Order: sequence, then structure tokens, then C-alpha cells
Amino acid sequence: MQFKKIEVGNASLSSVGEYNLVYVDKTRYIEILENIGTTAPVFLRPRRFGKTLFADTLFCYYDKANAQNFDENFRGTWIHSHPTQFAGAYYCLRFDFSGVETEKTRLTQSFTEVIMSGLKDFSKRYPDKGLPQERRKANLYDTPTQLIRDFIDAFNEHADKGDLLFVIIDEYDHFANDVLTTDKESFKDLTSTAEGHEGLIKKFYITLKSFYGNGDGKPIRRFFITGVSALSLDSLTSGFNIAKNVSRRPELNSMLGFTKDELSKVVDATVDFSKLPSLSKAEIMDVMEKNYDGYVFSEGTDEHLFCPNMCLNFLDNLISAGKLPDDPTDGAMSDDAGKLRGMLALADQSARDALESQIFRKENIFSPAPQLLNLNNDDLFNEDQIVSMLIYLGYLTLDAEAVKSSGKLQYRCPNDVYYQAFLAYESQRLGLKRHQGIDLTAMSGKGDISPLIAEVSKRIAAFPSAGFAGFNERSLQLCFYFTAMDGTDSALTPEIECDSGDHGRADLLIRNSVAGGRQFLFELKYLPKHDDAPQKVTAQLSAAKAQLERYRSAPNFRKLKNLDCWAVVFVNSEPRAVEKLAVQS
Repeated sequence: MQFKKIEVGNASLSSVGEYNLVYVDKTRYIEILENIGTTAPVFLRPRRFGKTLFADTLFCYYDKANAQNFDENFRGTWIHSHPTQFAGAYYCLRFDFSGVETEKTRLTQSFTEVIMSGLKDFSKRYPDKGLPQERRKANLYDTPTQLIRDFIDAFNEHADKGDLLFVIIDEYDHFANDVLTTDKESFKDLTSTAEGHEGLIKKFYITLKSFYGNGDGKPIRRFFITGVSALSLDSLTSGFNIAKNVSRRPELNSMLGFTKDELSKVVDATVDFSKLPSLSKAEIMDVMEKNYDGYVFSEGTDEHLFCPNMCLNFLDNLISAGKLPDDPTDGAMSDDAGKLRGMLALADQSARDALESQIFRKENIFSPAPQLLNLNNDDLFNEDQIVSMLIYLGYLTLDAEAVKSSGKLQYRCPNDVYYQAFLAYESQRLGLKRHQGIDLTAMSGKGDISPLIAEVSKRIAAFPSAGFAGFNERSLQLCFYFTAMDGTDSALTPEIECDSGDHGRADLLIRNSVAGGRQFLFELKYLPKHDDAPQKVTAQLSAAKAQLERYRSAPNFRKLKNLDCWAVVFVNSEPRAVEKLAVQS
């Protein structure tokens, strides 16, 4: 068997066959999109969900110049056996806004250059209908709208009757999102919808709309627009009210992302198990389900989706290393903690604190459907807007089962990768200084937790005095968790906010893969220095012990062998009380 190759982030359909790349066929959605009730659908998904590859698939399917390559591009796919009447029917014009520079003095010119790049590509495919060679320089135009008008004039001059354009816009909101986290006032200028003071985005889409029709000098007939969020969707739709957001339509829930069955076939097509004798397909699927699964984008379906790029990156690492990656979350999120920090800085602090606490405790969040995020009239997001933002970014997703049972929209963190990214954001926000190489072998070998306690105390003591103002029990949990993560002993695996199975959550569980080794369940309490009266320390210790008694009898912990239960009370950086529960007989 010839196994398929993996190219993470592949955005070109034509390269799939050329380089024998693995490919998940989503072409049945082409027909669904044609009958979705709009010729200008806007489709939003988190990063890494394959939006660009799907946009290229539409380009290859609809573009006249690609019609001769239909068999080569689509052989073996659903659409090859079920072509629609519009295959190869349009002159496709595509723009990718992910490359727009966001520095204020360069923004308009960079936007114009990206538009020009798309027009140059078009003009090379259709030299008789595109911009003349001498007009293919961005610096000849003061604004993107002027450039678009010049192009449409050139197209109309040479178009035959029935010649129509299909405009594909990928990552429409990318540069606006980046501007928002660095310069809020520039974002307001960019996305303004005010009459007479329209921003760059609205002006651009007003111009496109003016050329939308069905012939008669208005050559644009169809659009397809992708993005991550609705941060500037109000600006788009106010100048472009033909657009319709179809992101939550049930029939499109699985248009991007891998279903479990699709991912199973990807594993079969790419992984040679003869080279991985110690691994089973079930083990690989279990790791990906825990880390990359869990997305539901419509309350009309309960089908979970895997993040495709994360799965492919994992499988690529697995194949090249010949073993399971040590940390499935490593490299999956890059600087998402930094991006999250920039976005949450735009939120009202009380709302942000409440949501951060709920996410940390892995609680479901009740909120309306995702909404437009408009900061043109407000300086900060409210709670529902923050939830919407986290849904768009992929940190939250619909809990389909809970919605079905309660009838109310509610959201949760989809998987371990995004929860780990949230914890990384929390540690950055806290200012927790981390370093690896902590020797915790005494824990796995002898059940001795003193090295862990000592390192946690050391890390907390490194906080500046002002840092203790925001330090709390959640902060203490993070210190314990990341200290355990930074240990050299790979036998120890920490889990924060662990489900007890009886509607409770224990603070920290540290599993031990050493045969016969001790495992550890912690209940952690924290008191600030100004509130450390002996009776309060005693009361906190008693409360921790009572919780541990309940947890160790709960379904998810009572079957764990060699479980040590520790109640710990810290006062600032000092471990004031540390007590182990007697082993149950």
C-alpha cells in the first residue's frame, strides 16, 4: 500500500494529487452552498480549520480557466460524480487578506497591494479581461476602491454577454483582528459604519456591492467569504447587505473540520502501523479525541468535529518520530495565549474575571448565540460579547448534549489543547515564572511530596509584592500544576480541576505511571498574609480534608490504586499546613 503524505496547512487543491497528499473530501458542500439561499455566504470558523483550502477548492471548481483540469483536480471526489451546472462557469477573482500589514501608516497601502495581488493573478489567467500590464502597480492607486473600479471597468470593456465574476475572499477579518489588539482607535477608524465617515472595510464592500448583479454592466454574481470572527462583520454587512452569515447552519456544521469517521480514514491512509508495532489505531484516535476533538458549531446537530490542522500536525510528528509525541499540545497553538491576552484586555474586568473562573473550573457557560462584536460605540466588551469572541477563537464551543437536555444554549472548552492554552494565558497573566528540570523522582518513587511543595513555595516567593494582590486559590492551583509539569520525571502526569464523577471537581490529581507507585490527590487552600489567624488556617485545613474524604469515595477516584490524599494550606508563599489523609482500609 502506498501511504498518503501529510502537508500541514496545505492550501492548494491541485497539490493534493501532484504530491500524493492526504485529502478529506468536502466537495458535497459545493452543491449545498449553491442552494443555501444566498449568493454571498460568509462562513466563520476558528483558525486551523482549513478555510483557505476550501476556498481554493471553490476556486478550482468554479473558475473557467480551471475547467480543463476538472478531472485532474476532482477525480475520486463527490462533486466529480455530481457536478452542478455552475462548474467552470465563472471568472474567479480571489483575495487573501491574511497578508495585510497592520501598521497604521502602511494599512491602506498594504490593503491596496493585497487587492492588486489578486487582480494580477486574475489578469495573468485572463490577460484579455484583466488590468492592462501598465496598470498593474499598486502605487498608481490612492485607495483599494479606486483600484477595484479600475479593474471592473477593464473587465466590462472586454467581457462578453454572460461573463460573470465569482469573488472569493479568504480571512476577511484577519488584519482587523490584529489591529484591534494593538490600536483600538485605528480599529474604529478601519471598521466605522458612520454615514460620511465610512472606514476602509465598509468602503471596500460598498464598492463591491455596486458591481453585484446578474449581467447588465454589473459583472459580480457570486461571493464566498471566510473569516474567524464577526469583529468587523457589521462593517462588512452595513455596506454589503447582500452578505449572509451561514456559519451556524446545521447542514454546514461539518463543512470544515474532520468527523471521527473522516479522521479514522486519514489515519488509515497515512500511518504505516508495521513501523509502529507498539501502537494501535485506537490509542492514536484516543489521544486526538482528547486533544483536538469537541467542536460543534450549530445547535441543530450533535456531531463533534476535530481540528484538522492539529490532527495532521500530530500525525506528521507521530510518523516522523515513530512514537506518540511526548506532549500532544506542544506546538499546536503557537502564541494563542498571547492572542487571547490581547483580546481579553478589551473586556470589562468583572465580566472577564467571572468567565475566566468558569473556564478554569470547566463549567458550562450560558450565553446567547454568537453576536457581532462592535467596538465602534463602546470601549469594552460585555460578558456576552466576550463569550462570542471566545467561541469565534475556538476557546469555547457548543455543548450539544447539554443544549439538547436543557433547551438552553451553553458552551464549554472543546478539548485539552485549548484548555492548556487557556492555562498558559492564566500563567502569563499571573506572571508565573517557570523553568523545567525540577527533580520530582522522590514523588514517583517514594510518594514524597516535599520537593513539589518546596518548589511551589519558591515560585510563589518570586512574585513581586504587588503580585499577591491578585493571588488566590486558583493561582495556587496553577503553581502546583505547572511545577508538576516542569518536573523531569515523565512518570508523573498532572491534571487540574478533575471531575470526581459526583458533580465535584478536585483541585489537582497527579497520576503515576510507575508500576506500584503512589498517585496524588490534592485539595489546596490559600490565605493572604493579612488573614492568616491560626483558627482560619485550621478551618481551611479541615475543609480541605472534608473535601478529600468526599472525593476519594467518588466514582472517578475510588478505583485509583495507591492514592495519597493531601490537604495543603498556603499563606502567601509559606506552606502553613500540609496533612495526608489516613489510608482507607
